[in-house]
Amino acid sequence: MARVFPPVAELDFLSTPLNVGERQILDALMGLDDGWNIYVQPRLGMDQPDFVVLHPDFGVTAIEVKDWSLGMYRQAPSGMIEVCCNDGWRPTSEAPRFQAHRYRNTLFERFFAEPGQTVRDFSIVRAIVVMVRYTTVEARALLARPQMEASSEKWIPAWGGEDVVRSPLEVVTGRCSPRTMAIPSGCIDRLRRHLAEPESSSDQRLPLSLSPAAVNIDKNPSSARIRRVKGSAGSGKSLGLTARAARLAAEGKDVLVLTFNSTLPHYLHDLAARRCRELDADIRQITFTHFHELCRRAIDDSKLAGFVPMSKSLPGIVGDYEDRVDRAIDVYAHGHGQQFDAVLVDEGQDFSLKWWNFLRLSVCRPDGEMLLVADPTQDVYGKHSWTDEAQMIGAGFSGPWTETRGSYRMPPDLIPVVANFAAKHVHGMNVEPTVPSDHPQKLGRYEPTVRKWVNAPTGEALGQRLGAEVVRLLNENPDLAPSDVVFLARSHQDGIHAVKVIADAGFEIQHLFALDEGDKRRRKDRFLAVAPGVKGCTVHSFKGWESRAVVLTVSRGDDSHRLAYVSMTRVKGDPHHRSAYVTVVNSDRQLDSFQHEFMAS
Repeated sequence: MARVFPPVAELDFLSTPLNVGERQILDALMGLDDGWNIYVQPRLGMDQPDFVVLHPDFGVTAIEVKDWSLGMYRQAPSGMIEVCCNDGWRPTSEAPRFQAHRYRNTLFERFFAEPGQTVRDFSIVRAIVVMVRYTTVEARALLARPQMEASSEKWIPAWGGEDVVRSPLEVVTGRCSPRTMAIPSGCIDRLRRHLAEPESSSDQRLPLSLSPAAVNIDKNPSSARIRRVKGSAGSGKSLGLTARAARLAAEGKDVLVLTFNSTLPHYLHDLAARRCRELDADIRQITFTHFHELCRRAIDDSKLAGFVPMSKSLPGIVGDYEDRVDRAIDVYAHGHGQQFDAVLVDEGQDFSLKWWNFLRLSVCRPDGEMLLVADPTQDVYGKHSWTDEAQMIGAGFSGPWTETRGSYRMPPDLIPVVANFAAKHVHGMNVEPTVPSDHPQKLGRYEPTVRKWVNAPTGEALGQRLGAEVVRLLNENPDLAPSDVVFLARSHQDGIHAVKVIADAGFEIQHLFALDEGDKRRRKDRFLAVAPGVKGCTVHSFKGWESRAVVLTVSRGDDSHRLAYVSMTRVKGDPHHRSAYVTVVNSDRQLDSFQHEFMAS
């Protein structure tokens, strides 16, 4: 049986549900053998055909399906389609043959043809129109080529629904017994990579899957006004936080979701949007931003109102960021600055007691709700000491930490490997991830993680090797969407080198690497999971995110080992039963021997 993308079980959650006729045609196409891939509603630039079917030996066909009632449409002498109305025939914007013609051209020219190829072979890349309720004779009569249309190249075959059910192979190839064609594998692979649905898109169809700990964060059963939660990577903290934000939004509350790094709010917005759809909540009730942007906005708005805030910091001693915080505190102290019914802080280990108390006492409305979510193992800025119990006196907490245990993000076969790396090679690691008994992939079937460890020669440019491993991963796995691949560099210079290697191989890239500070900020603002192309990022800016495929580097020193650990915890087990991928490029000779443990099943 042909493979269907997305899986049949998820078709009811498409943004545009299949109608009865489209589902009938899909059922018929699924009767093709397992060499065929069927892509449902794939995006082709500005167009979206109903189906694209692909076979490495028989080529590719885009299919436009029309479930029109017989006798309700006709073709005018001009070639336009008219629809029957009470007062006669009226022209419509329907043009199924021209739609299919665009699909075919786009498939060939943008995603299939080799660079510089001028001859278009439409025996390999095809398009058809299927009229579900018509016979093939009736469909071809309705969509007959107008007399003035001389070019046979524009002609798109039309088929009736019964013929698709009877002989789907003949319909998609034009032959009852198609011959094997000499199709360049690079062309097929390039098209498969484009048709592969990115995880950021497929996940949006699914409701948030909450662990018991995440459900507790979401529902706040004790109605606590100030809470603190800590746990290992992937234990459901961020999911619980975004679910709580959506629940409060559904109650009409103004909610602030706050982080330290400037890229994480984009990801949290996507999670909360999924939950808001479930609860019929307005996502606009939730503000997603990072701490220093909150401070900057308060300062700028106060100046427009005629108030100039003062700083307590000594210029050149504390630095611009802390100076901005002091001025924001002054803004709120004088009655300026936006307040919220709830302030929810993710990656709270990156904050400080001063920042937290500013949020608690000034930004959150009186009797509002505060939530702090932290993971001490992800402390890459050396600030987690503020979350030690002795340091949190005066932070407003009246009870102990709520702890979340186990990792639900990583594939279950990767969790012990990452925990072993942390225990052996990361100093002061007290909480390693574990496999919870109710891990969704452990309870059901899942594909093993595809792991690779590369011991790079001393002196080799890590950025170039990092880029080469991304290219290798994509070339070896054509069904892996480039948008699902993330490479994490230890520096912007390494990242720039990796970007060049990947771009030279012909892959689109969304990255934030730059040497100019202004360019860095702009790139961070545009760093979105839904953006097309391979993602490139520093570990610091990707903390809190997740991806199905991660390529990372590790060098000497405990800081580098901790960053490598954080990078590995970003790997996400796929809910659609596909493999996750993780590749490590190592330049620390002391870690060479870990290759065996990393690769062991």
